[in-house]
Amino acid sequence: MGIESYRSIDVDVFKDILENEYFSCKTNKKEVTELLELVKQTNTIEVKVPGLNIDKKKETAKIKYRRYGFKIKADFAYDYRQDVFENETIISLIPQKIYELEDMIKKCPVPYCEKGKNLSLLLSDTFERLKVKAKYILGNSINDDQITHYAKKNIQTALRNCYDSRMYLMKIQKTKNKDAIFLAIMANAFMLNVLTYLTKMFSSYYTEKTHDKYKQKAELYDVMDLNVIMEPETEYKVKPKIQEVDDETDIPRIIWNKKTNQLLTAIYDLYHLKDEENNPLIEIDMKDLQDLVQKIFLDKNGKTLNKLTIKTCLSESREDKRTQGNKRIDVKKYFES
Repeated sequence: MGIESYRSIDVDVFKDILENEYFSCKTNKKEVTELLELVKQTNTIEVKVPGLNIDKKKETAKIKYRRYGFKIKADFAYDYRQDVFENETIISLIPQKIYELEDMIKKCPVPYCEKGKNLSLLLSDTFERLKVKAKYILGNSINDDQITHYAKKNIQTALRNCYDSRMYLMKIQKTKNKDAIFLAIMANAFMLNVLTYLTKMFSSYYTEKTHDKYKQKAELYDVMDLNVIMEPETEYKVKPKIQEVDDETDIPRIIWNKKTNQLLTAIYDLYHLKDEENNPLIEIDMKDLQDLVQKIFLDKNGKTLNKLTIKTCLSESREDKRTQGNKRIDVKKYFES
């Protein structure tokens, strides 16, 4: 069922996006491709299984979907096709949901055209999938050598992507096509942030200094031609006001009379709780969970919980913000047989 997880080069997909003709000046194609269709084209996964008459339920149960960047099972659909020449069945995992970026991309220009918005959202979706894959590697590799191998190959490839992105920007700048230049700059910003994320995530396993982000930024600035990088047309500068809709009116609210971080810690622990077969007890996208908590719970003073507090406390990297010791509610004991 494919190569071992730690041998996969997961950042290759970002170069595929960069080379997509839809976002370049190679085509005069004006129509806007549906975003979900772009996500499907980019992030559909194929798993090959020997034989033509397979037990679909049995074979799909073997697939570790987080390895392929899916957060929960509801986020993808299966498709099957037979390859009679190779005597195998190809199982496709097709995205059904677009993942929103949980972190802010620094120095990334705000999209002003439909292609720009689609590129930003597609890169964001793919970035979130990379995070899921990277966390899977950290949690499921047999030893540190496998993690180091994955980190080295993907960081080196991310470095190459940064270089290719700069060369692409240099090429696009010669066309003086402002839209294409704008998209190339946006892609470069994402490439830099992907590199930064990987180096931080795997800092304990890969410590070579060739990936210094400041060096990469300096090299990007060196290739940017400010004479051709101009502001978008005035008509694009007007940002329409978005009317906020109060969708919480009819939702019953629960008042939590203890400390807020006790509640959020319990929710965090429950979210990460797994059964004997290592399957999560609950499945929901983290952003959806954060929104749900804010809509349902009030603190002891009857006030809505702060959105940033919820996000911080539910973040895997912020154990320091969660309740410790005897004050931590032991949710695990309620599920022990």
